[in-house]
Amino acid sequence: MKGTHMLMAALAMLTVVPGGLPAVVAADAWTGQTFLSDYDKLQLVEGREGRDYVYLREVDPERMGLFRKALIDQPEVFIATDSPYKGAKPADLAAIATVVRGSVASALQSRGYTLVESPAPDAVYVRLAITDLRIEKKKRGLLAYTPVGFVVATGVQALQDFTGKYDILDFALQVEVQDSLRHDLLGAAVIQRGSSVQQGKPLSFDALNSLVTEYAQRTACRLDNSHVTTDRRIDCHDAEARRQRPRVLGP
Repeated sequence: MKGTHMLMAALAMLTVVPGGLPAVVAADAWTGQTFLSDYDKLQLVEGREGRDYVYLREVDPERMGLFRKALIDQPEVFIATDSPYKGAKPADLAAIATVVRGSVASALQSRGYTLVESPAPDAVYVRLAITDLRIEKKKRGLLAYTPVGFVVATGVQALQDFTGKYDILDFALQVEVQDSLRHDLLGAAVIQRGSSVQQGKPLSFDALNSLVTEYAQRTACRLDNSHVTTDRRIDCHDAEARRQRPRVLGP
């Protein structure tokens, strides 16, 4: 992974939303609307956990079928202005960013998509960020020491290390998908989780790991969906349907 800026949301680019979408999200829904190109297009999708806001631009499947590659940008992280603790070590932010990007990359590769490092006619550009991050630092004494030259852990270990140092009270997962050459917006999403939208304790390691994995898999599924007509699409919220779905790409 190249130097990490600071984190995510879920390729809503090709979301299948049963029953249509309710009202457009309010303009002040997030403390800092600076990541996505256009928040006014987002619409609320009610769910059992938290809130999902999505925008889907319906594109000709023939054109979408050309996209067989993905250019995934390094995730950014925005700590909320009202976060009880407003600091974090670069290595910790890099660790959680690594997990998010790695999960999305792995899910796309597992369904036959090729990851690229530069724009191409057959590549989508995926921007990821974690915003409105509210954290509390746990008391750990000397165990919180991070040596100079520390190498960021990968995979679930990195996320586990992060949740071992901080209680995550709230966060929003934001994603934007563009044509990597034309730069026209194909889809966007904001996924809100935590105490501001759910009553309960800080988000656990298991909850965060499950969320990241789930939305990475939905990302790949939705990209497959975009290659076919609406009557052939599946419900990407259904884990069993995702497993049984024939790959659009690859063997």
